Amino acid sequence: MWRELEGSSNRSLPDEGSMESRACFLVDASFPPRAVELLRSAGAQVRTSSDTGLVGQTDDAHAAYAFDRKLSLLTCNPGFLDSHRFPPQHGPAIFVFHFGSGSLNDMRRAMRCLAPVLGSKRFAATSRVEATCNSWTEHHQRADGTQLQRNRRLWRGKMQEWVDDGCDGEPGYGT
Repeated sequence: MWRELEGSSNRSLPDEGSMESRACFLVDASFPPRAVELLRSAGAQVRTSSDTGLVGQTDDAHAAYAFDRKLSLLTCNPGFLDSHRFPPQHGPAIFVFHFGSGSLNDMRRAMRCLAPVLGSKRFAATSRVEATCNSWTEHHQRADGTQLQRNRRLWRGKMQEWVDDGCDGEPGYGT
């Protein structure tokens, strides 16, 4: 079931020029130019593959560039979710987007998952996020090597998290 997170006032992608701090991102060639424009209009610093000389380079080169410069990597390439190839503890925060129809509205809705990065310096650099127009899944690796997955969405202006009610005998997220 979806549960509202107490004290969480998450927001959607900021309007043009409203970003308090300048978030820095690297986008690979799979990321649509319209989405880059949307981020830049919100005040984010965005480096593209062509800006950085990474056109035609491997996914590993993109991840290394982002990690070395403390950038979050934005992509539409689901290969970046492979934790064996891109171990979270050795890489940047990676956001993999599925923009639905590719409309501007779908892009804005999918990029809501960036709100924690845009509004906080606490976002774990070892995170992987898979975002769609309706929700996003955060994959975190803890210091002990265990993995945590959180499913979130922004619903009617409120941040919600999917909570397993534990009916199958397993403890839920909230326990």
